[in-house]
Amino acid sequence: MSNSWDKYFSHYSDWDEAHCFNVRLELKFEENIKSLGYVEYVNSDDLYIYENNIANKDFPKSKTYIKNKNEIKLSFEVPYDWSIDTDWEDKALVLLGLPEEWVIDSSVEDN
Repeated sequence: MSNSWDKYFSHYSDWDEAHCFNVRLELKFEENIKSLGYVEYVNSDDLYIYENNIANKDFPKSKTYIKNKNEIKLSFEVPYDWSIDTDWEDKALVLLGLPEEWVIDSSVEDN
């Protein structure tokens, strides 16, 4: 099964490390997000060793989500040319497989 972010990361190759693309989603779409391949982010400080298995490995940032009582937040790397294209965010959401009706808002922010 392909993951939601596969098209996005195959479309771009040169990343702007000074910025990130944050997407806020409605909490009711959590199961949909999981079906796209995302897992809930777990802080490594909260993990422990269980039955001799070390469980302190963080997932890559772009493949996880953070949840609070009101929303889900996804964060992705952005390509260097994000600021040139006026509707880059809309195109990025399509590449990520995130339907408009799930999205509260999205923005590019400084890292």
